Amino acid sequence: MQREECIYNLIPKVRVEQPKPERYRSKYDPNVQPTGTTFGVRGKTKLEGANLGSAQRYEKPASARGFGRLPAKPDPKGFIRKGERSASANALISKKPGKFTYSGQTRPPIVKKDDKPIMGLKSAKNFVTANAVEAILAVPGYRARATNEPPQYMTKEDFGRVPRYLNQVKDEIDRENSMIEEFVRHNHNLMEDDGRDRVEPMDEHERVALVDALKSKWDHVNAKYQKLCHNVVFDTLGKVRRKETLEKELTQLEKDIQLLEKGQVVISQSNDRY
Repeated sequence: MQREECIYNLIPKVRVEQPKPERYRSKYDPNVQPTGTTFGVRGKTKLEGANLGSAQRYEKPASARGFGRLPAKPDPKGFIRKGERSASANALISKKPGKFTYSGQTRPPIVKKDDKPIMGLKSAKNFVTANAVEAILAVPGYRARATNEPPQYMTKEDFGRVPRYLNQVKDEIDRENSMIEEFVRHNHNLMEDDGRDRVEPMDEHERVALVDALKSKWDHVNAKYQKLCHNVVFDTLGKVRRKETLEKELTQLEKDIQLLEKGQVVISQSNDRY
């Protein structure tokens, strides 16, 4: 084919049609099961395609015969008329219910307002005499036939034996006594340990530091006391108690300082005293 303009391009070219090859058709029957396959041979269930024998034709199951087929075309004249679907419902509605009938035993009808009871009925029965006769002819019961005899304790099964509840009470008392004895013994040992004197000498540096701390506290408490002691009249109970508290605290601090300034101090850990 020439790409440039040429007069020969105006001449129509003859197209040669390629002959269509013949459709391929297998020489084997497509409806025959394959032979020489072991798929699905073992077991009780027979699978499609399992065959080790001769060639056998198989048919599709009934559930798959119509697969792939188009449904039939609808009839244009077979459309649904008015009220066709509700015909059965209309038939049920148009049917009138019958009268209800009860097969069992019924109660008597209600008395009408115009009905009058029968008046003047009397009974000739003497109820006092009838009750007395029934009481006389009645068969006596168990209470009337029973005799009041004292109980025979010797015939009982547990006669002469210790009751079970007494053994349980005895065991419980023994358990409580043992717990009390153990508690008392434990407390006695603690008291003996506390009674022993555990004495340790105080370190000299600790004693000096403690004296300095007590003196500093005495100065602080004394400063508070000096602000309060110049008052001549203590008109409130709070002032009186505050003054007494400060005086007691100063006195105790002075005693502690004098005790620590004497020299070596020994500490008893049993009663926390110097």
